[in-house]
Amino acid sequence: MLGLPESLPTDGRKAFTGLICPDCSGNLVISVHGDHISFTCRVGHAYGLTELVLAKDTALEAVLWPPVFAFEELEALLSDLRTHGLTAAFDAGACRARAELAREQASRLRAIIEADRTLTERRRENGEIGTGAP
Repeated sequence: MLGLPESLPTDGRKAFTGLICPDCSGNLVISVHGDHISFTCRVGHAYGLTELVLAKDTALEAVLWPPVFAFEELEALLSDLRTHGLTAAFDAGACRARAELAREQASRLRAIIEADRTLTERRRENGEIGTGAP
């Protein structure tokens, strides 16, 4: 899959990309004006190169957290069902195993999110972005 077209458009022309808008999931179009690269979608969301990368990073993290919470809640529910003796509708061993698997899956996803660092975070860790201190 190509994110950008094989050759970038010039002189303000536009070309479709293989990317979607982080705000509305519409197809992004790229245009190049001198040194300025911009991306726009059909409804008008517009990004510079840096803003698009940051928006993609933000969107990725936003979709990864809900499954973590869903697995953690499932584990909590199944554990609480066992605690309160409400597993009659389920095999107790299967319920325990499913709770453990949900805990493991949440842990795996959380580790992926915590290990994934955006370009901005990497620059900050390497001292390339100011800390805001005078």
